[in-house]
Amino acid sequence: MDNQQLYFETFGKPEKVIKLKNRQIAPLMKGEILVEMLYAPINPSDLIPVTGAYSPRTPLPSLLGYEGVGIVRSVKNVADQYLLNKMVLPLRGEGTWQRFVVTQADYAIVVPDEIDLLTASQAYINPVTAWVLCVEEFQLKRGDILVINAANSSIGKSFVQLAKLLGFHLIAIVRHECARKELEKLGAFFVINSTSENVKEKIMQITDGKGVTAAVDSVGGVQGTILATCVKKGGNFRTIGLLSGKQVDWQFLTTELDISVAIFHLRHWLDQ
Repeated sequence: MDNQQLYFETFGKPEKVIKLKNRQIAPLMKGEILVEMLYAPINPSDLIPVTGAYSPRTPLPSLLGYEGVGIVRSVKNVADQYLLNKMVLPLRGEGTWQRFVVTQADYAIVVPDEIDLLTASQAYINPVTAWVLCVEEFQLKRGDILVINAANSSIGKSFVQLAKLLGFHLIAIVRHECARKELEKLGAFFVINSTSENVKEKIMQITDGKGVTAAVDSVGGVQGTILATCVKKGGNFRTIGLLSGKQVDWQFLTTELDISVAIFHLRHWLDQ
């Protein structure tokens, strides 16, 4: 095995660039494994640190990539040899945009044979985030209504499918009409096109003026702030992304709305 590897590193302000670099593969420490990466998806959460937006919690330069799938090529502990040549998700290790990733054997999730590798490479951040929000944060039940924006994204589709499985209603907000049919087929209760429809008016019409049980914002800015105003008293609003590059109006949300508002980071949930 070549002891050199390629990896992507991001540099913050003022450059805001990604560079391809080489480095030596360090000897494994106790409990560690070496995973040769096969697929690593590109998520908005991968790219936002490049802008410096996550600088308080992601010091730059930093390795890129939060998820992916690969094959275990080396282990340090004898007890972990069963992982050799297994396809795994190397969770909570180094950035996944590398030829080789080092992580703890305890954080390697073996991929079942019936799951194809492209699907497996995306089976961590989006599905787990959607599940935790729906089941633990919001505790949604039949009859509850969740609204999400950027519904045609990968995580949006995870929310839609969870709604169908768990029995709550989901209102999906999109910007393009072409996304409507797919989301309805997946199980969306209602699809709103924000380009041609007034989002708040439509949500209030759908909910008979009561508002939704919870809302998940992936966009931020004005759109995210409007979404929060559609949540009924005592409901929940969580922001998980910043596709617009702008923050919601946190002062307005926390002082004028009688709802629970917060940023959700999967990493913080995992730490707990």
